[in-house]
Parts: sequence; C-alpha cells; structure tokens
Amino acid sequence: MVKSMTGFGKASKFENDFEIEIEIRSVNNKFFNAKVILPKELNFIENEIRSLVRNKILRGKIDLRVKFKDNDIPELQLNEKRLKVFHNVYKQAQKILNIKSEIPLNMIFSENDIISIKNKELDNKDIRDLILETATEAILDHQYMAIKEGHSMKIYLEKSMKICSKSIKTLEKLFPVYKKDLFDKYKKNIEELISDKLNEEAVKKITLETSIYVEKADVTEEIIRLKDHIEKFNEKLKGQDLETGKTLNFILQEMQREINTIGSKFNTVKAFKEILSTKEEIEKCREIVQNVE
Repeated sequence: MVKSMTGFGKASKFENDFEIEIEIRSVNNKFFNAKVILPKELNFIENEIRSLVRNKILRGKIDLRVKFKDNDIPELQLNEKRLKVFHNVYKQAQKILNIKSEIPLNMIFSENDIISIKNKELDNKDIRDLILETATEAILDHQYMAIKEGHSMKIYLEKSMKICSKSIKTLEKLFPVYKKDLFDKYKKNIEELISDKLNEEAVKKITLETSIYVEKADVTEEIIRLKDHIEKFNEKLKGQDLETGKTLNFILQEMQREINTIGSKFNTVKAFKEILSTKEEIEKCREIVQNVE
C-alpha cells in the first residue's frame, strides 16, 4: 500500500459539558516521531493516545494536539485562613493611614488563592473513552488523507515505471547493432594500425582481443537487472504491505546504479536520449518515495 507520510486529521466531540477537539498533523521523517500535546489535567491518557497513533502510523514526524474544555459550573472553594490574614493586613493598613472607609471585598478576593476552583477528577472511564474515541476519529481522518495522497503518488510512480520500461526496451533493441558496429570499428582500427600483412594466427588473436573488449562493453546483464527491478517495484506498489517507502527507495537506488553503468558503456546519440529519460524518471520517483510511509 502506498501511503503518504504527510497528512492532517481533525475530530471534535461535545458531550456531558465537555468540549474536545483533536488535531493531528504529520510530515515525512525516516523514523516514527510522535509529539502529543494535551492539557496538564489529561496527562494520564498520553500513553494511550500515543499507542493509537503508533498502531496506524509507522513512520513520520507527527504532532497531535488535544484541546479540552469543561463547561460544567465550577465548584468554588474559599480559603478562610488566607481571607482572614489579608483582611487583617488591610485593617492594619487602614489604621496606619487613618482611613475609616469600608474595605472592598473585591480587593481582598483579587489576592491569590482566596477563591479557588476545586479540581474535578477527570481520570474516569467516561472521559477516557470520550477522548480516545475522538483521537481515533482524528487519526482515521488523517489516514484517509494520507491514503488518498498515496493513491495519487502510486499513479505517478506507475506511469514513471512505464516510461522507464519503454526506454529500456529501446536500449535493448539498439544495443546488438551498437555491439556489432563497435566490434567492426575496433577490428578495422587495429588492422589499419598494423601495416604488415597479417597471417591467419594474428587475425585470430586480434579478433579474440577485440571480442573480449567488446564483451566488457556489454550491457545485457544491466538491462536484465533493470527490468527485474521495475517488475519488483510494480509488485511492491500493488502489494498491501504497510511500510513500502524504504523498499521502494532501495529498488530505485539499484535502478540508478544500473542505468549509470549502462550510460558509461553504451554512449551513442540514440541511446543517450533513452538513458537520460530513465535517469530523470528514477530521480523524480526517488523524490516522491521520500514521502511514502
């Protein structure tokens, strides 16, 4: 399966006075690197959210952000000791300054921790289930986008492999003629360089040496391996393996090595166009598979 490492997903729920919104974004990365950002009071569920992400995404840099809001009427607590302490301080200040006006309560209440909100216990099954359900929906939304983009990438890669196959078939047809011309050329050059009349034994030796040199320029094996690499590449594209990017990239590296060897051996004007076309397609594919999971 071709799946992009780049994706975005979002899900939200409003239930039992709770508002939950979860967003997940990802970009390409060689390894799995997930960052879960959530309110301090929800830290108890971080590992479970991370596990959900890990089960669906194998590679990539992932940022998952949880926004949580409790719309329930808060339970307030009055700190009587602090209230009395601050009130006494204000009264002392009034006495020192000879002020007889009443001390405004809002002035005292503005001091830290006079009134506090009682923390609600969030680590319970209902809230846990609600958050995990929302996270699952966000991840599935992300995966839908990643698979959709991966499908577009697959179409392009298949098209690119067809172009490579066409060029390689042309090279396969061109090479026998090139090989014969190369042999005739070197044989003729050698004969011209030797002014003396050659005997039968010398001719055989020249022919053998020329044949050996021409065989070194043979690209038949490279062409066979290239065709095999393309076949394996296409098989991988059609497969259902979850992690394909690394394998596809490795195959493309091997293809690049073979076409470079062909280019160094088979250097004719007609062959150059096909070799260049194959190199360009391989390079384009390598850029694309960097973003394949």
